[in-house]
Amino acid sequence: MKTSMTIQSFAERTGLPASTLRYYDKEGLLKPSYRAENDYRFYQEDQISSALKIHTLRQAGIGLLEIRRYLEADAAGQAGWLRKWLQDVDAKLLALNVAKQYLEGVDSVDEHIRLVRWSHPTRMLWFRHRVRRQLNPFAQAIDERAAYLEKQGLLHTKEAYVQQEQIIGDEMSGKIGFRIPVKTVLADDWKHNNEVEVEVLQPTLFVTLDCLANDPYACFSLMLVLQSFGFEPAGPNLERYQLNDKLHYQWMIPVVHGQGTEPLTED
Repeated sequence: MKTSMTIQSFAERTGLPASTLRYYDKEGLLKPSYRAENDYRFYQEDQISSALKIHTLRQAGIGLLEIRRYLEADAAGQAGWLRKWLQDVDAKLLALNVAKQYLEGVDSVDEHIRLVRWSHPTRMLWFRHRVRRQLNPFAQAIDERAAYLEKQGLLHTKEAYVQQEQIIGDEMSGKIGFRIPVKTVLADDWKHNNEVEVEVLQPTLFVTLDCLANDPYACFSLMLVLQSFGFEPAGPNLERYQLNDKLHYQWMIPVVHGQGTEPLTED
């Protein structure tokens, strides 16, 4: 016959405060084996390892919801959660390193370089363009696409993004993007249009710099800044424009991907 322990005895065996055990019970992570008529909690010997596992995961920074899903999963599912958590830790370490590089390199009066985090996956609607190579080459295309989306009732923000891709002689190719809500329904003919692309950008930490669109040496200057801080780009750069001011843009360099567990957001 299994020996039952009161919550005080179980707390002594596990080294966890009784208040913590009550909290795990309240959150549905570790229920007592049974409750007496006086509502006292009683635990069994084989619950000790579960209590310690839950507490260890909590100390590792894992949220209650994910711990609950981990405990409910089979062996393969639990292995998947462990891989995800390890990836999250790696991403956090990279982010901390970026923060260290920023703090070591930034001047106290420098207001041009910042760290910006997109904490949630973001849905982007991209339009491909080939334009003449010149200063602020995508400005007209931004206005045209924004006007088109507004007419369709699909323009939900007053900003646009540019991702330059290739220079071909006197022309350059790239994409103009707009953030769109998750529930947006797009026309069927867009799905077969090679000039239209829907992409989900994963949570990302960016290094950003404020730039002038009419500065012909902006790219060179920005590369020098990156080198001085030691930042390593983790993907293609973005240019963020306000629709009412395309003379300025925010140059966004992704340096860390990941760390997001939330679903697609409409932010």
